[in-house]
Amino acid sequence: MGVWLRRLVFERLSIVSGGKISIQTRLIIWTGNKHSGKTTTTAKLAQTARGQGFDVAGVLAPSVYRDGVLFGFDVCDLRTNARVVLARRRDSDGQTGPFVFLSEGLELGRAALSLNVAGSADLVIVDEFGPLELNGDGWRKNVDLLIRSSEALILLVVRQQLVQQVQSLYANVPNLVLSACELARTPRETWG
Repeated sequence: MGVWLRRLVFERLSIVSGGKISIQTRLIIWTGNKHSGKTTTTAKLAQTARGQGFDVAGVLAPSVYRDGVLFGFDVCDLRTNARVVLARRRDSDGQTGPFVFLSEGLELGRAALSLNVAGSADLVIVDEFGPLELNGDGWRKNVDLLIRSSEALILLVVRQQLVQQVQSLYANVPNLVLSACELARTPRETWG
């Protein structure tokens, strides 16, 4: 990311975060409770950032409901808009939760978060960084490589109860925790 563009990103995020972010911040932990609208606000942030000329890469994992019940998650590549099944509900809870993850979805996410694809972006979004990643699976290797090898600002969507674990994991990376729900109420003009 060019220095002027990085400054602009941080200037805008500083306004949104009430001055909490600094130019040294490499990682934003975008948090909220389960099913509180984190993905929706993240999608709006990506759209707004793109509208301001920022290069946005990464993945969103929108919920899929069937008859009003959470049935699973899809994964959407923020650069190509490709969307495939990421996870579907199991018949019984497994070791990493009630969902089974499909290889096609994991592969799309890993490709979207690869250094070749996302490394040159201004903003890389990872929705979600959860128990799978904390166990070393899912998007974990991609995130670690991007943090080590990219100048991108990385936004991890993390449910509230996992924030401390993620901060501990990336304790050596300058980070900022922001409430997705709180920022959803921030006027859009902040980015304009």
